[in-house]
Amino acid sequence: MILTSNSLAMIDTNDAPEIKMIEIGGPQTETEQKRRRRRRRRRPRSKMSSAALEPQISCSGCDDSTCGTVSLSSDESSTATPPRQQQQKQRKKNNQKKNKNAEQEVSLEEQSRYLAMDCEMVGVGKGGKRSSVARVTLVNWDGRIEYDEFVRQDFEVTDYRTFVSGITPLDVEDATLTFEECRQEVQRLITDKILVGHALKNDLRALDLTHPWMATRDTAKYEPFMQTRFEDKVLWPRKLKELASEKLERKIQREGEPHSAYEDAAAAMDLYRLVRRKWEKIMDYKIKKTQEIENTRD
Repeated sequence: MILTSNSLAMIDTNDAPEIKMIEIGGPQTETEQKRRRRRRRRRPRSKMSSAALEPQISCSGCDDSTCGTVSLSSDESSTATPPRQQQQKQRKKNNQKKNKNAEQEVSLEEQSRYLAMDCEMVGVGKGGKRSSVARVTLVNWDGRIEYDEFVRQDFEVTDYRTFVSGITPLDVEDATLTFEECRQEVQRLITDKILVGHALKNDLRALDLTHPWMATRDTAKYEPFMQTRFEDKVLWPRKLKELASEKLERKIQREGEPHSAYEDAAAAMDLYRLVRRKWEKIMDYKIKKTQEIENTRD
């Protein structure tokens, strides 16, 4: 017999036997045994990996190596390095390796034979069109400064060219070194040295100095560093800024900032060191040919 909740109220609970009450129309109570069976059935599904539940994408007529539908997982795509960035990192490593090898190959005695120079100019005279040396910087093989001096001007400076040279009125006013003193000291330092720089002809002319071509390494005239600008295939020098960016992955002469004589000299030296072996082979050939020509004249 099934009793409703209304009829149960008329029975004395002390005298009545234990009766199981169910609510008509309500859900039946689930036994513990049924719940265990349900959990066992669910367990294999819960352990399935999310990758197994994803639909497999397949293409007919192509393999994994060429199929455009194959993609990286979320983890791989988030950590993948763009190809261009990978190439830049690889080039940087190669350059560092080349520089390290160059240091190992060149003895300390040989390194002492090299100096790199850069000069900064100011404008004097009418309109500041005539250039005058205001700063001279020399660095050694390792890029350490050997000489860095401001030069006192004998003529009125009409254009400091600060946006390029970095020279300010205070630099010139505080300078005590005369042009002749600077010139003689630079001459002493570069004698019997291999002089490195970019467009050295301009710096030497401003200092009223000469240097043997056989002991000059000008990165503006090194043919592998040059470019052809016209159809006649004539070689033209490239800017030091471009060479430093391309060959050394280094930023110099930044937009809106004045040039640094130290940075320019160090960049020229590092460019030379990067190709030293090949450059010296070319120089050996030119020197040998020059000597042969001179001997035939004698």
